[in-house]
Amino acid sequence: MEPHEEWMATLPDRTEIVVPEEGNRPDALGVAKAISVVQSRSYLGKRAVQLIAPFLRGEGSWRLLTIDFGAQARRYESEFLMCFAFVAAGKELLSTSPYFEVGFAQPNAADGDEPVFSLTVKTVVGIPFPVI
Repeated sequence: MEPHEEWMATLPDRTEIVVPEEGNRPDALGVAKAISVVQSRSYLGKRAVQLIAPFLRGEGSWRLLTIDFGAQARRYESEFLMCFAFVAAGKELLSTSPYFEVGFAQPNAADGDEPVFSLTVKTVVGIPFPVI
């Protein structure tokens, strides 16, 4: 797999933000989108967790790992991906923790309309199937 031309920043809570590169620097539109989504990540993250929570049972919490506006988001035809790991109660985040990528796509909307996102689970790793 080829390396992607992307830039990454890490927020104080250790969430990684990935934006595409344009001309040896972060893409301006990608940065603008990232700023908006980061400011709304609590709300957007709660919507994403509502979608993925039924996949797992048990006590624990969801950890937002990455917000991706780069090649991975484009691969899944999404404006961006929010990537989460499930951390079981009393445990630490591990490389084997269940992992989910939720794509946020924006159907065509008229100018001036409030953005409306369609959420879809794009990747699921580390959970036993079938889910009961």
